Amino acid sequence: MEHSIPSLLQDWTFLPGSTAALLLIVLSYLWAWSRLNRRHAPLATTGRLFCFLAGAGVLAVAFLSPLVALQQELLIGRAAQQILIGLLAPPLIWLACPVHILLRALPAPARRWTVAIRKKTTLSGRFIRHVSHPFVLWLFAFSVFLLWHEPAITNRLLAHPSLYHISLWGVWITYMLFWWHPLGTGPRLRPSMPPIFGFLYIIIGGEVPNMVTGVTLAFRRTPAYDYYVDRFAVSGLTALQDQMISGGMIWFLGSVVYVAVAVALLGRLFRNFEPPKPPPITWDATERTIAPGLEHRVLGQKLK
Repeated sequence: MEHSIPSLLQDWTFLPGSTAALLLIVLSYLWAWSRLNRRHAPLATTGRLFCFLAGAGVLAVAFLSPLVALQQELLIGRAAQQILIGLLAPPLIWLACPVHILLRALPAPARRWTVAIRKKTTLSGRFIRHVSHPFVLWLFAFSVFLLWHEPAITNRLLAHPSLYHISLWGVWITYMLFWWHPLGTGPRLRPSMPPIFGFLYIIIGGEVPNMVTGVTLAFRRTPAYDYYVDRFAVSGLTALQDQMISGGMIWFLGSVVYVAVAVALLGRLFRNFEPPKPPPITWDATERTIAPGLEHRVLGQKLK
């Protein structure tokens, strides 16, 4: 049966697991934010609430909208899901400071327990710091990105919709970890990442592989994924055109997000930089610049 893109965008799919997970995330944050807001806590700002709801809305589009049906027929849908859950949703959610707000809203015994397990002196605290090291998370995200685009793995995941949706949540968690350290709004387990390191972290670990993958898909002359070739039945679009558009989306939209965030981080470096103030002019400085033969005038001013 041949489909059209407008008809696919009208096909809504109800996924109980993804719906329950999104409701749990949203309701937990709303409960914590409202509790802190009643106490007039500085953390519970309207801007942070807006960022969180925007991030949750992006996740809802990726997991619960007609994009699910589009992804089953076109690589464009899969590319759109990747951009939403990996590049747009995580930064928006981190800007809402979810960990700090949730922890502050917990009862005192629960807060003390979470602080205790994160202490450097405990085994759990040392383990958490080792596995959450920026280089470890950078390498982990890079590996997941490569596996996500590996044709053999992708074809197998796409053939099992339930397994594919679970893997989408895994990709989202991976990119939440990836964006944690450069944005610096997550739990503070180590000193803040310097802006220049955050810039290189995002460009090398995010932008470079994203651009290479997008360019490769856009200019490849053969289909990369057999799954879409075997079931391709969309009027007015060939498999190679679908792949070319998908590669362009990953390349262009991904680069916009990565470069924009990286430049914003680099801007912190210049915003915090203050040029040295010029030293005050003293008589000693005047003596060093006085023309030869006029030293007696400076000496006369000193005596006065």
